Amino acid sequence: MSCVTERSNSEFELSDEHSKDNDISFSDESQERYKWSKRLGEHYLTPMSRRDIDCLLKFWELKEQWKEFTAKLSSSAKIAMHPAYQQIIGMGQEAIPLILAEMRCEPGHWFWALRSITGGDPVLPEQKGRLKEMTESWINWGIEQDYIDE
Repeated sequence: MSCVTERSNSEFELSDEHSKDNDISFSDESQERYKWSKRLGEHYLTPMSRRDIDCLLKFWELKEQWKEFTAKLSSSAKIAMHPAYQQIIGMGQEAIPLILAEMRCEPGHWFWALRSITGGDPVLPEQKGRLKEMTESWINWGIEQDYIDE
């Protein structure tokens, strides 16, 4: 069985558990993609296209910018109008499973983006303002629409 280990801050090696003779060094770009995909919970052997990884990286970077800048804001409109958030909306359908996965880990102000991208809203009127219930509605919608798995 093979595993990836970090040699230093800038170098990884893929090595066989029983032998150190099979070391492989990765390019800087591959290392960066590996770090981000691992950080996002993707197993390094899961086949992913370059486009999928680029989408993940873009979403992750935009999300981090948005969260950092809007952490102390209370206005939903100001939070949703941040340029990074608007760029996530601009990613369109590709952003939906990423947003829903993020909501599973940490509910947040993703409802505006989801409504903008999908043109719909599965949240019932009596659920409005209840973050947990609103999140559950969107997660269930994502499962029903095959954007995410159960």
